[in-house]
Amino acid sequence: MHGSWTYGQHPDAVVVGSGIIGAACAEALTRRGVRVLVLDRGAVASATTASGEGNLLVSDKPPGPELGLALASLRRWPALLAELREELGPRRAACEYERKGGLVVAIGAAQSAALHAFAAAQRVVGVEAHALAPDEFAAYEPHLTPRATAVLHYPQDAQLQPVLAATALLAAVRARGGEVRGGVAALGVRRDRRGRVRAVRTARGDVPCGAVVNACGPWAGSFADAAGAPLPVAPRRGLVLVTAPLPAGTVRHKVYAADYVGAVGAAEADLRLSTVVEATQAGTVLIGSSRQRVGFDPAIPVAVLRALARGATALFPLLAAVPVLRAYGGFRPYTPDHLPVIGPDPRRAGLWHATGHEGAGIGLAAATGDLLAELFTGEPPHLDPAPFRVDRPGLRGAPEAAGGVPAAGVAAVPVRPGPGAERAEGPVARVAAGPGVAQADGGGGVPLTVDGVARRARPGDTVATVLLATGRAAWRTTRGGDRPRGVFCGIGVCHDCLVVVNGLPDVRACLREVAPGDAVETQRGAVLPGPATGAGEDSGGGGAGAAGRDGGGGAVDASGAAGSTRTAAVDGDGAHGDGGDRA
Repeated sequence: MHGSWTYGQHPDAVVVGSGIIGAACAEALTRRGVRVLVLDRGAVASATTASGEGNLLVSDKPPGPELGLALASLRRWPALLAELREELGPRRAACEYERKGGLVVAIGAAQSAALHAFAAAQRVVGVEAHALAPDEFAAYEPHLTPRATAVLHYPQDAQLQPVLAATALLAAVRARGGEVRGGVAALGVRRDRRGRVRAVRTARGDVPCGAVVNACGPWAGSFADAAGAPLPVAPRRGLVLVTAPLPAGTVRHKVYAADYVGAVGAAEADLRLSTVVEATQAGTVLIGSSRQRVGFDPAIPVAVLRALARGATALFPLLAAVPVLRAYGGFRPYTPDHLPVIGPDPRRAGLWHATGHEGAGIGLAAATGDLLAELFTGEPPHLDPAPFRVDRPGLRGAPEAAGGVPAAGVAAVPVRPGPGAERAEGPVARVAAGPGVAQADGGGGVPLTVDGVARRARPGDTVATVLLATGRAAWRTTRGGDRPRGVFCGIGVCHDCLVVVNGLPDVRACLREVAPGDAVETQRGAVLPGPATGAGEDSGGGGAGAAGRDGGGGAVDASGAAGSTRTAAVDGDGAHGDGGDRA
């Protein structure tokens, strides 16, 4: 063995990637007695999984292989979570599973007709889709636009907290004798004379193994290239706006416009937008969605944020007066035919793939893990694996050069604001219209200073809103790695959003409303003692934190791991709160 790596017993399989897909594969393999080691270059579940919404959806999928996988996964998730609770105990297996249902909204005759036709085709294959009568719209969503002409309710749609789910799956892996290690970059594979994988190359040396599972999400194409088996998986960027908390029940379901399905299935690299509005358990409202293939370009263009805000106010007019706390972005693993890749790679014996789920990975994870493990161990698969094969026709040829894709093992590029992103603040209506609050001193509003510079804010704005208006979208750095991260997590647990206000340190920028005469100063380090951890002991690289919902628990490590309420912050590795802000 090369280098300094040590492992008590060589694993049967090394899973590269500790997000929800890698975690599900590792759990399913260890449940069948396979010795597994999970590696991640950063903190556990801190990238794409951390910037996902945790949705388990069937409403957005037309009949076909992906919908079949989604239905199988939707059936599997409740049973899997029950098994984890039995094995690990209720605290370590808490994942905030909620069958909240979804609503799809059409405006106009053409959209209504298309939506009803789409639902009719879904019902044939087992999807529950109920058309609501106009007098029922308000009972489901009291603040929905009166312009809605058709609304379909999908009661099967559910949600869980993705980082907690991933760390629970990995806790089971460790409880069964497997190992999870964060902070270890996988650089490729080594093969024997017959070409079969015999080890994973890492920054710490070779790890001998019988097989390797590529679960690297948007970086799966890079790892596949390094393994000598190119795979056309490319990142697809998504952006989200996050509002200030609203009273419970303001938005009750995941609500999206009828054109969302077309945006998800679009093949072109150009920007696609479709309105999605969803509340979190902390009361914040998430506004999406955008999809664009731009490589790993981390920009957050203000034009996209304005378009998202306009779409949200069209569905929910009351959002026009609601403050926006922040915006964030993440990357999804895209394939040309919009289907995941699950199974062995015939070009490299011992190389397996579980990737390409794009924005549906949380919902598809349970069935994906079982399918890969069934194929790995020779069990009869619970559904047809052929549509997900790596050698299927739809994967021939990459979509386009994914500019800026880092080599396997290279740290992700931090999301940063694009031109004009400093204006992404204020009520949703002002974001939609253009420049907003917190200009230099002059005019009305609440006077304050930020690092000695006079500013004015509107009553009710938080310090985070003011900072965002001044361009402070990534002014702190992670405590290790010195990578930029945003200040606007809204969770109050990560200690990278802290500021000094009127000489008092450790003030949470996202929770503190401005007051006349406030003096806000940059804080370069948390004074608070280390936060109490919850699920973190099971997260390998120091990932996810506790399960409280009041913003008082959770742990964050150098790569930006999970906190504990329903909102999140995304840095270079995709830091995440315990379930809310998700791309």
